[in-house]
Amino acid sequence: MEIFLFWWLHNPQDWRDLFLMCFTVAGTVLFLLGIIFTTVLGLLSWRTVSRVNRLLKNNVQPALGNVRETTETVRSTVSFISDNAIKPVVKVYGTYAGARRFIAVLARFRRPGRAS
Repeated sequence: MEIFLFWWLHNPQDWRDLFLMCFTVAGTVLFLLGIIFTTVLGLLSWRTVSRVNRLLKNNVQPALGNVRETTETVRSTVSFISDNAIKPVVKVYGTYAGARRFIAVLARFRRPGRAS
């Protein structure tokens, strides 16, 4: 009892031809599925990149602008504090240290036997 579809397969060359045709069809189908899969993956990647770009443009750039403004504010505050609080204190302390050293030098001249 022979299967009706394979009535023409009587020798090994016929079987070889059948397998070659089956593998050719299967290879073509898999190749087309690979192309479709690659295309879909590329489109999804493209959409993801454009969403990330949009997210960066809409959310990160304004935040970066706020960071720049804050940096400028801090920089000007530090400059103000330095000019109006720290520099006068350093000048006064420097004058005080210089005067103390000056007095120490004068005291050394008055008492020649003592060296500190």
